[in-house]
Amino acid sequence: MTTNLAHRTSALQRTNSDTGSKEPGLPQTYTLSGSSSQTRLLSPVLSAWAQAGLIFTGLLLLTTLYQVDLTRSQTSPGLRGNPRHLLASPPPVFGPTLVSYSYFEKDDVQRFNMEFFMAVGMGQSPRFKPPQATDFVVIISGEKCSPCKQLLPSLVETHSGTRNFPEVSQAWSVPGLTMLQRTQNEGMDFAAHNITLQWLQRTGSYSKYRFFIFLNSSVRGPFYPSYMPQGWQWTRAYTDRIIGNVKLVSASIVCLPTIDAGGFGPKAESWAFATDPEALELFTRAGVFHLRTCKLCDDGVVVRGEYGLTNVLFSHGYSIATLMSMYHPDTDWLDDKNWHCNNNAHPSRHGSYDGIAMHPFEVVFLKASWHVGEPHTAHYSKWFLAQAQGSDNTAGAFDEPMYRYAISMEAQEPNNAESCFKVV
Repeated sequence: MTTNLAHRTSALQRTNSDTGSKEPGLPQTYTLSGSSSQTRLLSPVLSAWAQAGLIFTGLLLLTTLYQVDLTRSQTSPGLRGNPRHLLASPPPVFGPTLVSYSYFEKDDVQRFNMEFFMAVGMGQSPRFKPPQATDFVVIISGEKCSPCKQLLPSLVETHSGTRNFPEVSQAWSVPGLTMLQRTQNEGMDFAAHNITLQWLQRTGSYSKYRFFIFLNSSVRGPFYPSYMPQGWQWTRAYTDRIIGNVKLVSASIVCLPTIDAGGFGPKAESWAFATDPEALELFTRAGVFHLRTCKLCDDGVVVRGEYGLTNVLFSHGYSIATLMSMYHPDTDWLDDKNWHCNNNAHPSRHGSYDGIAMHPFEVVFLKASWHVGEPHTAHYSKWFLAQAQGSDNTAGAFDEPMYRYAISMEAQEPNNAESCFKVV
């Protein structure tokens, strides 16, 4: 009928309704010339458009919410394209962190490792800032600590916490940094870290920390790529993964074979790991950090100390995680289907990591004392320290032989780099 009326009408004239003026915002009436009655045509049209607008707005809102949720799932540490994982695990928590660094000047490698850590990890240089909300305790085992000469001028000797503490002969402390000299060099790293924990309890600062990171001077780091976002700091590579039932994050995990005294299955390697107070309480009760003078015996430092970390957590239903790229971040290490990882060989040695070696950017800290990750470790160390000293590493001179090689077809041919990892 409306169509027929439109054809018969020569003009469309806008007018008020029969009742006179209308309230603002309500549809108005149109009179068709040549018609004896007024037909309300605009009201149903606007009504249809309003309904379509509501539907479109709703769809747009749902799409936006989905995109936000997907973006969060893809950018959250440890998550790879699994939005529903956000419902299962809480987001990472950032909190006060204590770093315990065990130092023993065994050789020049250990000395260089600590010098590197002070410059890059502690921010004792103009180019590298100290990590926020992070305190450091350096425990010295043995009589010598060459790198400590750089720290001593800024420290103040203290007797607070050393009374009736025979394991510590001297202590120096300022806000954010404490250095402790042990009276005995026994028990390796775990005994040294135990000194840190006792010191924190004696000084009443233990409860201050949300996370604890344990390192020793056999490792070098932190290494991290330049594309990390502004505000990111190396401690978060470890602490951000402590979520849900994961109570310990290690640079490396080894799946021991059944013939190993440590017991079959995954064990967190202890040269670089992070944990939280709840796990530390379990470790303390189990005696994981007790002084042990035997390294490889059944009740020694490795079996009851290092491997004890994982055994204690597993016995309480908690899990572990690693920074290794070989495994998915969500791997359930409590599930014994995952207990043959890396063919039950230690991955933290040269050539033993699925036929290659760990990369510095992969695990942040690696075993420099075992020459793991070379030659990358040496080159990255040189670059990072040059930056720490103010260099941009852009100086150079034209190397024509290298230039000509780089543009040649030879430079694009397969290389034999993998052969250097053939160890068995």
